[in-house]
Amino acid sequence: MRTLLCILAVALSVGACAQHGGTYDLSWGVISGGGITFSTGGNFQLGSTIGQPVALGASPLMSGGTLDLTSGFWYVRYATLSGVVQLLDFTGDRTSIPVELRVRAPGSVDPLQVHLLSLSSSGAYTLTAPLDGVYDLSAKASRWLRQTRSGVSVVGLATVDFALLSGDVDGDNEVTLFDFGALVAAFGSMPGDANWNADADLDGDEEVTLFDFGILVANFGAIGDE
Repeated sequence: MRTLLCILAVALSVGACAQHGGTYDLSWGVISGGGITFSTGGNFQLGSTIGQPVALGASPLMSGGTLDLTSGFWYVRYATLSGVVQLLDFTGDRTSIPVELRVRAPGSVDPLQVHLLSLSSSGAYTLTAPLDGVYDLSAKASRWLRQTRSGVSVVGLATVDFALLSGDVDGDNEVTLFDFGALVAAFGSMPGDANWNADADLDGDEEVTLFDFGILVANFGAIGDE
């Protein structure tokens, strides 16, 4: 009880919003994704965590040695990431194409965070997220191959551009005969037709034509990044 009173006194002294009314939960827990948050205010979170596999910005990741677990306030640093995603060979409405952005620890393919980017008509995007450190950033959209930018420093403000190669009709991150077959099946179709496949419309003109075949042939055999 004495420890609890000390923690509450510190929280009040720094201007944090105090919880009042209702029931209180001061239980401990093991949350492998990063802890539990009991109270938030501004950039501060009051909670406890143990066994967290990946802390934002931690590089290199700690796998042994002496570990220090300290309770208290955790300052969450946010950064604004912006740039342009070029959807190559595409002349359609870029605002209708969501782009998946994966934030990874350097050298890892397991995402720490996953965000869906909304593009402007020119392909520009802006993302504000809890980021502070060095990351690998990976972008992927339907019809396009994945591109990964490695070792990107994201502190405060950062700019990262992507140029995505087209032709991945079946979404397996490669341009192969399977994509060719899917395009053949949709050839000549338009929205509303029984065989319409939006992912086969590589140029975005709402019709599957020889122009789409030309894009696929030009990129045939290409493989996206991990």
